[in-house]
Amino acid sequence: MTEPARSETDDAAAATPRGTAGGRATLVTIDQGLSSITNLLAVLWVAHAVSAVDFGSFALLILVYTFVVGAVHALISMRVVVAPEDADDRPREVLGSALVLGLGSGLVCAVVGALQMLAGWSIGPAILVLGLTLPAMTVHDVGRWVAIARSKPVGAVVLDGTWLAVLAASLLALELSDQAGLVTLTLAWTCSGALAALWVPITYGMFRPKEISLGWLRKHWEGSWRLLVGNVTASGSALVGGVLIAFVSSPLAVAAVRGSILLGRPTTAVQMAVASSAAADIARDQPDNRGLLRYQRRTMTVAAVVALVNLVVLSVVPDSVGRAVLGNVWPVLDPLILPISLWLIAAASQSGVASALVGRHEFHIAMIVQIIGGVLSVGSVVVGAIVGGPEGAVWALFVGQVITSGCWWTGFLWHLRRTPAGAEAG
Repeated sequence: MTEPARSETDDAAAATPRGTAGGRATLVTIDQGLSSITNLLAVLWVAHAVSAVDFGSFALLILVYTFVVGAVHALISMRVVVAPEDADDRPREVLGSALVLGLGSGLVCAVVGALQMLAGWSIGPAILVLGLTLPAMTVHDVGRWVAIARSKPVGAVVLDGTWLAVLAASLLALELSDQAGLVTLTLAWTCSGALAALWVPITYGMFRPKEISLGWLRKHWEGSWRLLVGNVTASGSALVGGVLIAFVSSPLAVAAVRGSILLGRPTTAVQMAVASSAAADIARDQPDNRGLLRYQRRTMTVAAVVALVNLVVLSVVPDSVGRAVLGNVWPVLDPLILPISLWLIAAASQSGVASALVGRHEFHIAMIVQIIGGVLSVGSVVVGAIVGGPEGAVWALFVGQVITSGCWWTGFLWHLRRTPAGAEAG
């Protein structure tokens, strides 16, 4: 089969030095930070600018966006990170599949929003806006990961940096003009992301009609569906766990768990960044088992250092700062700094393991581990909430993470034992 012709942009990117692994990991970390700040800025601004009812509606929009992007991330982004040859040679085919998924999801949202408008629901116009911009926002998110897969994470930084800058300017303009409302704030958030997505065709060229299809996804479906199942299980477990905790214990226990996760967000963002960078490097370099372990140890070391720094910061943070960030939830979390810190260290202990497995295309093992780890983790947190309320739930969060780490290490060691010494990825 003849390879598709490479564009001048592709050739230029291939000819550009890719930089060191450490430099790439740093840029991926910066990009993860920019992405987190963008959504956090939107949520905090809306919380201060509109009523509690409208804030709840905006939170629902964020949830819909997160669900769609999470599914596309599992189906396409995670898969292309470990298929760097496609990111190098066929980026528009990858992005074309993302665009089709975004168009389908956006159409559903737009129809739902239009029907809600006809029924007189106040959230209808905002849902319609999300639906109209969702295709571009989906391409934006996958574009970040294509850049990372190409070992050119500066492209991801440009994408998210542009979104953040345009969003900040839009929010400030709404504030100065006194036009802040659910629909206008939704327009500011979604349209700034869609505008930033223009970087994608500028970099890779305009889509050809044949590239706007699910062709690339169909070729890689064997691995993609496993990643999707694992991702949905993990995210679904967190949702089910929150509902069960509220049912068997109290909303305070749910707040303690969610607040703990929020406190750990800086650490988990860095861990995700170095893990994503490691997976891309492993897939591209195809190291033998010794090289694979070197990647894993390097990733785990960075994650552990960040977790220890987080522990120190949480231990010395003044009550005034804690209350300013988390409000009335801070008094609940203040006595639980130790289990929160231990949870982050336990999470660091598995860093690099998932990257190694996915980089070796062991999607089936990763799927099984995510399912088992997710179910056991939820079970432990629910039991902890029943036995010890908020404190028991957070300590159980740590126990659940230890269980999950054990599952990942079991799968990783099994992979190493069945792979001959000196062998490359299978």
